[in-house]
Amino acid sequence: MASSSVHEQLKHVRIMVERAARGPSTAGRARREAFQELIALTHSSHPLLKSYAAGHIHVFFNDFPDLEEDAINAVYDLCEDQDSKVRMDGYHAVTQVSSVQHKWVKRNADVLVQLLQSDEPEEVAVVKVALLKHLDLDPPVTLGVLCDQIVPPEEDLDDDERQTRERLRSLVLSFLATDAIGAIQKYTDPPGSEAEHILVTQLILAITKLDTGEVDTIVKNILLRLPCYRDNSRGDDLLQVILDKASALLQTRSNDPVQLKVALHYLSVAQMTVDLHATPAVKLLKFYIGSLTRKLVLQKFLPDDRIRVISWIVDALSVSERQTATQTQQIAQLRRQVVDASSILLEVSRHVSTISTVLSRAGTIRLQACILHAIKTRKELENWILPTYLITSISKFLQVLSRGQTQDASEIHGLIRTSHHFATLVDQLRHSNDMASDRNAAISTSPKRSGSSSEDVPRPKRVKMNMNPRGQDVPTPSLLSRIADAGDASSGGHSERTGKRRKKRPEKEHSPEPDRHPSIGYSIKGAASAQRNSGTESSLLDRMRRGDR
Repeated sequence: MASSSVHEQLKHVRIMVERAARGPSTAGRARREAFQELIALTHSSHPLLKSYAAGHIHVFFNDFPDLEEDAINAVYDLCEDQDSKVRMDGYHAVTQVSSVQHKWVKRNADVLVQLLQSDEPEEVAVVKVALLKHLDLDPPVTLGVLCDQIVPPEEDLDDDERQTRERLRSLVLSFLATDAIGAIQKYTDPPGSEAEHILVTQLILAITKLDTGEVDTIVKNILLRLPCYRDNSRGDDLLQVILDKASALLQTRSNDPVQLKVALHYLSVAQMTVDLHATPAVKLLKFYIGSLTRKLVLQKFLPDDRIRVISWIVDALSVSERQTATQTQQIAQLRRQVVDASSILLEVSRHVSTISTVLSRAGTIRLQACILHAIKTRKELENWILPTYLITSISKFLQVLSRGQTQDASEIHGLIRTSHHFATLVDQLRHSNDMASDRNAAISTSPKRSGSSSEDVPRPKRVKMNMNPRGQDVPTPSLLSRIADAGDASSGGHSERTGKRRKKRPEKEHSPEPDRHPSIGYSIKGAASAQRNSGTESSLLDRMRRGDR
């Protein structure tokens, strides 16, 4: 009997609604009574009547402004009903109300966002569809509502409120990055729309207040997929906020490995913005030079992380050079700064190369090749002469590679051959060093040119002179010459001071093990000279070349 009564009531309401909907007047008494009857049915004890009300309440929603508030509250009650089907009908009703009256889009979207917390997967799917329809109805307003749940509030929250907020933030980020990303790309193309401005501005603000996992989702899965980041139009702002987070961690005196890992994580995200062409590499390179080229900073990181950092520095330089069609003054200055820091970079990577892992060894070889390329480029474009300390750093690095090549000879062999023409660069730098003495000697004997810049042409040191047995002045051998002659039996032509210093050292020149490395480091020129005298393959590069024949 009760079931029959419900169906009769439903039939009566249906006839009333259909008759009122066909009426000529939108504000007639019949329409008002039908609207009030539908609002009343939302509080019925029968799910069937509630569902019917949910599906038709929007028909009269625009006709009676004085009943709007009662109607919308009735719809929200349906969204919290005990019956799952009624709740889902309520979600649809929310969307229908927004469709007929756009002024309710913001409030209704906020309600739907809260409903993402449902434990029922089927209901969550309906809520997401409803949110996507609201995104279609008004992209800027709906995106603003979603972003409001992402940006942490300024006021302090108690533990329960904070946990609820964090869970909802995670759900909204997931929705934006997966379900809504297609619609977001649609409504932010072409760049410059109001929807894009709201989304980008709010998400960048959120980055300043969130941790690594949420920052990853925002940058990688949302922002970098927007059309505006395909042409570098907004990348600088995004890069800067990421670098600020990394800089705050690097500027502390702490050597906490966890904190350093977080800083590296932010730097890897910043690197991604350059790799995906969201922003030019020049700004990132400036940060690297100013913050990461100091020895004390690099030594804070774990060995493998040092290689990552140095690789980012040289990669940023390489990309900056490719992105700049002409050799601008800015690029030249940045390259000069990298080269000036190259002795530190080589020293740090030289210590890392003692690790036996092929990954670390591969990284150090590749980095040396890149650094040598930067040195060679500066030399060619600026007519720059390599300072002795830099040549010494390169020489020491070569010795480390030579000593460590026995265990993984084939791997190292292949890496060197493919690392930016490694051998060719070394040979060219070696040749530059051979010519340096003659050039310096020529400069020292020529009159000083007026108008020459001390920055463009380094001022050569005065050549020291000694007296030979015939009473003639002869130049004191250079440091490179003295190192190169360390393996020779004769000591003629050396200064008295050099002879005394050698007497204090053990006679390692006459060691019965000619293949053993001397305790003093060969320079590039010295290594070549020692090889000619000993007749052995003391250079890793020479052993490789002989193996290629």
